[in-house]
Amino acid sequence: MNSVSPPSSTAAPGASPGVGLLRPFQAVLLLFVVVAGAAAFAADLRADPAVAWRDLLLANAYFVGVAVIAGLFVAIQCVCGAGWHTYIRRIPEAMISGYLPWGLLGMLALLAGGHSLYHWADAEAVAGDAVLTAKAAFLNPTGFAVRTVLYFALWIFLAGRLIRRARAQDATGDVAATRANVRGAAVFAVLFALSFSLATVDWLMSLEPHWFSTIYPWYVFSSLFVAALCWMTLCVLTLAWRGLLPQLNAWHLHDLGKYVFAFSMFWGYLWLSQYLLIWYSNIPEETVHFLARERTGWWPLFLANVGLNTALPFFALMPAACKRSPRVLGTMCLVLAFGHLLDVYLLVMPSALPDGPRLSWPGVAVWAGVAALFLLSVDRALRRAPLLPARDPYLVESLHHHGW
Repeated sequence: MNSVSPPSSTAAPGASPGVGLLRPFQAVLLLFVVVAGAAAFAADLRADPAVAWRDLLLANAYFVGVAVIAGLFVAIQCVCGAGWHTYIRRIPEAMISGYLPWGLLGMLALLAGGHSLYHWADAEAVAGDAVLTAKAAFLNPTGFAVRTVLYFALWIFLAGRLIRRARAQDATGDVAATRANVRGAAVFAVLFALSFSLATVDWLMSLEPHWFSTIYPWYVFSSLFVAALCWMTLCVLTLAWRGLLPQLNAWHLHDLGKYVFAFSMFWGYLWLSQYLLIWYSNIPEETVHFLARERTGWWPLFLANVGLNTALPFFALMPAACKRSPRVLGTMCLVLAFGHLLDVYLLVMPSALPDGPRLSWPGVAVWAGVAALFLLSVDRALRRAPLLPARDPYLVESLHHHGW
C-alpha cells in the first residue's frame, strides 16, 4: 500500500483554509447530538445527581486528556526533531486548540456538583473524618477550582505558543520558528508532566479520597495517551478517505500504529504493576480500590478492560502489515478509543455504584454529546489554517516518509 485512497479523489488536498474534518450535514447532526446530550444531563441531574455529575466528569476528563495529550504528542516530535509527522501535524494541533476551552468550562461546571461528586467537598464529612481533615489543605473546593484554572491556563498558553509559531511560519517561512518551538516544546513537556499528574489526582483519584496510588498519574496518562493516539489516527484516516491527505502513505500509518501498539503495551505494564504491588502488599487502605471492582458486578468489566486494551492490540497490531492497513488500524483505533473510555469509566463510577454497573441511557447520551462537541471543536480548529504546513522545513521529509 502506497497511499490511502478515498472513494473519489476530487477533493482538494487542503492547501488553503476552509478544510474541515466534517461535511456540513455531519456537523449539523453532531450539533443535535450535543443538544440531546445537554438535555439528557439535565434530566439525569433531576433523577440522580451523583451519577449525573460523574457522567459529565467521565466524558469531559476523557476528552480533556485526549486533547492535551495530542498537544504533548506534537511537543514530543518537536523535541526529538522528528519530521515524519509534519504532514499530519495539523490534526493534533486542532485537537488541543479546539477542545481545551470547552474542557475548562466542563470542569468548572463540576464545581456546582462538588458535594455529589467528591466526599471531601462536604465540610461536615471532613470534620468527622481524620483522613479528610489531614488532606483538607489540598482537597478543598477553592483549591480544586484554582488549580483547575491554572492547569488549563498553562496548557492553553504553552500549546497556543507552539501553534502560533507554526502558523506564523506558514506566512514567513522562518526556520527560526522551528528552533524556537523545540525549546517551547521542551518546556511544555516538563510542565505537562507536573500539571497532568496533579490534575489526575484532583479530578479522578480524589473520588476515593481514602485511597491512593503513587503510580496512578502514570496509569491515567498511559490510558489517555492511547486514546489520544487513536482519535488522532481516526481523524487522519477520515481526512485521507475524503482525499484531503493524498500523500499519506503506509509508513505514516505504520508509525502511528507503532505508537498505538507500544503505548497499549505500556498501559498493560502499568496496570499489572499497580495491581501486583497492591495485591502482594495487601494493605487495607490500598486494596479497597480493587476490592470494589472485584467482589461486585464490576468484575466482568474489570477483566474485559485488560483483555480489550492489552491482549487484543497485542495480537492485532503485532504484524507490521496490520499497522500499515487502514482497515485494521482504523478498526483497532475505534475499539481502543472506547476501550480506554471503559478504563476511565472503571476509575470514575464504582465508588458511586458499589453494587455494579448500571446502564444509563442519559449517561450514554451525555458521553455522546461531549464526543460530538469534541469533534465539532476539532473541525472548527482545522478550518482556521491550511491543512498542509507548506513552509515547514520538515515537510519534504514527511511527504517522502518511508521505512526500511
